[in-house]
This record gives sequence, structure tokens and C-alpha cells, in this order.
Amino acid sequence: MLVGLIRRGIGGRRSYGSELAFESATFSLSTQVPRPTDRRTEDRIAPDLPVAKLVLDDREDFCRVRNISAGGVMVETTGYVPSVDTPLHIEFNSHHRMRGRVVWTRPPMMGIKFDETVDLRELLARPTPRGGHIQRPPRLEMRCGASVRLGKLYHKVEVRDISQGGVKVRINDWTCVGKPAVVTVENLRPVKGIIRWYREGHAGIIFDKPLSFQELAEWLGKRVEVASLKTGAWDKKG
Repeated sequence: MLVGLIRRGIGGRRSYGSELAFESATFSLSTQVPRPTDRRTEDRIAPDLPVAKLVLDDREDFCRVRNISAGGVMVETTGYVPSVDTPLHIEFNSHHRMRGRVVWTRPPMMGIKFDETVDLRELLARPTPRGGHIQRPPRLEMRCGASVRLGKLYHKVEVRDISQGGVKVRINDWTCVGKPAVVTVENLRPVKGIIRWYREGHAGIIFDKPLSFQELAEWLGKRVEVASLKTGAWDKKG
């Protein structure tokens, strides 16, 4: 059954953002943590590798899944690699979050051993949503400035979280639902999308075309660089 799911590319239908599909990652029924080999992943399939979220005590970050087994996962980070034995969570989507620890590193790659053996059939099956709840891709919580253009009007907004497929912003316009939008986040190119929902001063914008992992990695790197410069400036003033 599991082999069939893998060959069909999880459900046989590609949902929004082919970058989020698991079909190009390597799966194993072993309980061993995947390790790097001398064989390089073909560049042509790299953009299709699934993106997950790493949650540590002091930070959150995106990663790209290279190999996964019932016992662990090998991921490519955006640059930051925690030390061996660091405990963390890895979130594949809103329904699947596993606890584990780092067992090897080879920047920007690292291996994570799950605390418990994972049922890959459950992870891959993606059951039909119940009660309107769907499995959302991992989102990175953050605060930064952005602008949203609705027609000819520009709104200055605050980003609350972001994923490959969309962004949540704080905006004071309850009439925005259903409108096409262009979102410009600090240090990131303008992205076209549509506003899907509005609740209590917050709106959810779905991108027309998901961001690539490379774009997210470069953007996060710029944000870290800017934050470091600001910290250095404050230290000099002190």
C-alpha cells in the first residue's frame, strides 16, 4: 500500500504548489535515520522537494526534506544548522508534527531522529478533510512590515506568518475578501495573490504561484543579516 502511495505521488492529484508534494523525496520503510551519500540529487527535481518547518527553543526555520524513513529524516536547511543532540520539532503540515533530535550534521544538511517511529502511510495518505479542516503547509510566525496593493489602493500592513503558499497580514479593510492583491514584504519581491478570508483585523492571502524554497531561504538570510546589523548598531550606541 505504501509503495503504491509513493508511486502515485500522494493522491494522484497535484494540489496548489507542486513544491509541497512529497513525490520527489526519497522514502524508506527502515527505522534508520537517512544519511547523505555521494550521489547528488538531480537539480531538475530539487524544486519539488517538500518543505517542512523546524521548531527549536529559540527559533523557527524552514527546511527541505531530502529523505525520510519511519525513524527519521534528512533535511536541507536555509543555512542555520543546530548542533548534534539538539531537541526540536519538525512540522510537515498542520496535522503532522514530530518530536526528535539532531543526530548528524553536514551543513546545510542534517539528520533528525524521531522520538517515536512514524507511520509513513498516515503521513502520506492525506485523508479527506473533516469539518472543513485541511492540512495546511508549514507556516513561519514572524513580524515584519509589508504593503498590499488592492486595485489602485496601497495598504501598509504587518506580516504575522508566511508559508510557501501564502501570508497572513494585519489589515484594516473588511471588504478585501475575494480581491486580487499584490503583496510586497520587506526584502522580498512583489507576489500576486488573492485574499481568501478576513477575521478580526487579519487577512489570509493565497499566492497565485507558491514561493520556491530558494526564495524563502534567501529572504530569511537577508532578514537575519538585517537583524544582526540592527543589533550591532544598538550595541555601539550602548
